[in-house]
Amino acid sequence: MGYEQLTVQLLGGFSVTVGDHTTPDGRWRLKRAADLVKLLALAPRHRLPREKVVEAFWPDSDPQSAAVNVRKVAFHARRVLQLPDGIVLEEGMVRLAPNRRVSTDVQDFLAAADRALAAHDPEACRAAAAQYGGELLPDDPYAEWCSDERRRLRSVYLDVLACGQLWGRLVGEDPTNERAHREIMRVQLEGGDRTAAIRQFEQLSETLRDELGVSPDPETVSLYERILDAEGRAAPTPAERARALLAWSLVHWQRADLEETERSATEVRALAIDARLPRELTEASELLGLVAYTRGAWREVFARSFLESLTTTPDLAPFILDANMCMSEFALGEVTGIGDVARLGEEMINATGDADVTQASALGHLLRGEASLLSGNDADQARTDLVQASELHERTSSVTGWALSVARLGQLDAVEHDQRAAHDRYRSALRIAYETSVPEHLLPCIYGAMFEGAGDVEALAIITTAESGMSGLAVCDPCAMAFRIGASMACSRSGEPDRAREYLSEASRVATMWSGGPWHAAVDEAEATLQQAQGAEASTVGGLLRRAADAFDAASRPRDSTRCRASLAALR
Repeated sequence: MGYEQLTVQLLGGFSVTVGDHTTPDGRWRLKRAADLVKLLALAPRHRLPREKVVEAFWPDSDPQSAAVNVRKVAFHARRVLQLPDGIVLEEGMVRLAPNRRVSTDVQDFLAAADRALAAHDPEACRAAAAQYGGELLPDDPYAEWCSDERRRLRSVYLDVLACGQLWGRLVGEDPTNERAHREIMRVQLEGGDRTAAIRQFEQLSETLRDELGVSPDPETVSLYERILDAEGRAAPTPAERARALLAWSLVHWQRADLEETERSATEVRALAIDARLPRELTEASELLGLVAYTRGAWREVFARSFLESLTTTPDLAPFILDANMCMSEFALGEVTGIGDVARLGEEMINATGDADVTQASALGHLLRGEASLLSGNDADQARTDLVQASELHERTSSVTGWALSVARLGQLDAVEHDQRAAHDRYRSALRIAYETSVPEHLLPCIYGAMFEGAGDVEALAIITTAESGMSGLAVCDPCAMAFRIGASMACSRSGEPDRAREYLSEASRVATMWSGGPWHAAVDEAEATLQQAQGAEASTVGGLLRRAADAFDAASRPRDSTRCRASLAALR
């Protein structure tokens, strides 16, 4: 028979060794031949029914073509392996070297991991972890036939790291693993390196917030407070104490305990104002805004806190705007949102007091301008307000308000069919947005506005630019609604229904945050666009468009309603 042993490496890369000879990568000129060896190496007893191979590689082929494909690929695999029995086809089965001993690094790792985990043996788990050569078949990241096994192996590897107490490696593999961070913090505390433990907590907090939108759990927060109060350590700085209070605020918010959320966030806000901590002030103000919104009192609470800040700490007022930007955009999505936001704008414009109210006036003109733009009732008033808002925000160095004002002016230019001016405004707004502390809110808002008046080719270019520009950001769901709706409709019209459905699914999920209103109407319009692109009956498409138009009318969005009714008329 020649060589007796066939060894397949699958972790961290692919290679095949027959006896003491490793097959050169360059010989696998037919990728499916290599894929067949990989598939069989992963299979139980290294064999699969022929139909399973066909299902993995040629699911849409007819039986005759599929049989030819299997024979062709098996022939090429045997030639590369230089084994006449390297791939054997018989009795409806496809086998990898059935007359030889076949071993894989996946089998070796799983056997070692299973024994170590069953025995709860940390030392054995560390030894098993050393046998994990890397991700399964990293050169085939999108191959569905190995995706389940890749996830399973990674899960086992993470379990081995935890059992082996390899906390640093576990954090490297899974930055959201809270237990691993906590154990590292404990080791650092016991070793007297409290500064490192504090940094570890802050790293965990940022990772959980950015990737999962959650806060550390109570056990981790309690450990952090122990670190801050450890004997022999200098008193916690205001920033450190504020971080601990913020963590508790988020714990209470996730438990829907509004009273405790408000109490601790108010304490953070006061501490942040006294110590001039913009980041902590922004986060505390955002929590207070969420609590107020839940209680139906956001407009009053935001106006009061913003105006109070202008009187006592005007340099920090822009950070309160940063914290509440999402809430103002969210409010515009309510059924009566345009009127409510316009009234808040009027209140800000007419604000008086001991402080310089320029920032209040800037915000007021922005809010009133947005309301006028979206209602479509008075374009001249919208432009006047938005120009003033842009100039005042730039003068006061309130970059968030400046970016949003410029973006809304670009949207107004597009409504008035001046695409060149709109393009210049959007480019300026994006540049400003990257200078703010809230790009995850501003960027999706700006990219969403850019769909106004864009043709299909231009819309696809916007999607590509946006996906690149927002890469790595945990974008705000409410602020991303216009972008996701616009992207879905553009993809539908351009013959990309799967991509359109993906964007629409995300928008539909977020729309449930509102009880009725324009975003529900926008979802219906996008669904109608997708259904029409896929050849649905006119009655189905028309029903969705009619419902969208009626909902846009109820939310005082006549321009959007008119667009839906024009599409409905075209159907007829």
